[in-house]
Amino acid sequence: MEQKIKVFLDSNVLFSIAYSGKEKSRSYLIYEIQAKGAITVYLSNLVCAEATHNIKNKKPDSGTFLEELIEKSVVLGDITARLNNSIVNRLPLNDRIILTTAIGSKMNCFLTGNDKDFGALYHKKAGDTIILKPVDFLHRKY
Repeated sequence: MEQKIKVFLDSNVLFSIAYSGKEKSRSYLIYEIQAKGAITVYLSNLVCAEATHNIKNKKPDSGTFLEELIEKSVVLGDITARLNNSIVNRLPLNDRIILTTAIGSKMNCFLTGNDKDFGALYHKKAGDTIILKPVDFLHRKY
């Protein structure tokens, strides 16, 4: 049996899907791919907390959909670690915790739309985890 690709979503991706809704969010395709059995979507406690906080403040009527997305995902405990990667170690604390959770949990892909903090890491690996924008993940051939 072929192993599923482990895909970890940053809070901004989860928030964006919930905010836009499944009909308008291109990134919702990630959950549709999961439904076909090719991937497993992972989040962390911190990702869920950040996305929930932002939805409550910016679009509270999307809270139920956000909860559905979280239920369709595997939620991991947060891991804080220092890596032999100066770019990762200079990330803001919450971003570093989220990324090191993905790396420490041996995710295949970490998806984020945060160009400001993760732009220098796009298409690079940290450990076994490649950092990508959702659109780049969706265009990859596996």
